Amino acid sequence: EVGITTDFNGTELLLFGALSKNSNDQIAIVISGPPKSMALRRKDKVAGIWLNTENARLEGIPSFYHILSTKPVEEIASPEERQKIRLGYEHIPLALASGSRIDEGEVQEWKEALIRNMEQVELWDKRPGSIRVIEGVLFRANVVLPANVIPGQYEVRVMHFSNGVMVNEDISTLKVAKSGLSAMVYNIANDYAPFYGIFAIIFAIAAGWLAA
Repeated sequence: EVGITTDFNGTELLLFGALSKNSNDQIAIVISGPPKSMALRRKDKVAGIWLNTENARLEGIPSFYHILSTKPVEEIASPEERQKIRLGYEHIPLALASGSRIDEGEVQEWKEALIRNMEQVELWDKRPGSIRVIEGVLFRANVVLPANVIPGQYEVRVMHFSNGVMVNEDISTLKVAKSGLSAMVYNIANDYAPFYGIFAIIFAIAAGWLAA
C-alpha cells in the first residue's frame, strides 16, 4: 500500500520477480489506475482569437497508465496479439459520456490529444528498456508514481512473451490511499461535501478579513 500524506511528492516502487526465460523471451508490465471521467476541449481560431469550439466528456479513462517493457512493445508482439491482450495506448477504449459527442475532427485526433495531455502530467508513460533481466531468470523494474496520482486500486499486469505471443500473465493490485491529515480532509470533503464547502467559504472569508 502507498500512503498519500499532505507532503506527498510522489514515490518510486520496485517491482521484481522470477521466471523461466529463454534468450529471446520478453516481459511487459502495465500499471493502470482507477478509471475516471475527463473533459477534453478543442480550440480553433475564430476571428483571429483562439476559442474553445467543442467540448467532449470521456468516461472510464485510466487515471494512470504506465507501460514498462524489456524493449518497445511493437517489437515484442504483433498488432493482433497486442489488441487481443489490450497492450498499448491504442487499445484503451475511448468512451463518450452520455449526451456528449464529437462533431469536429476525427476521434483519433481527440485520442492523440488525450495521450499528449496525460503524458505531460506524467500519468501516462511508455518506458521501453526499463525492465532489467538478471541472469535470465530474475527481472526488476522501477515504477514512478507522481505526486498527482489519485487514491484507489491500481492493477499491475506482468506479461511474459515468447516468440511474440503472451505465454503467461500475473495480475495483482496495488492500493494507493490517503493517510494522516490528508486522509481526514479527503474523507470529510467526500462524506460531508455541503458542510465542507460552507466551512471552506467561511474559512476563506475569515482568512481574508484577518489579512486585511
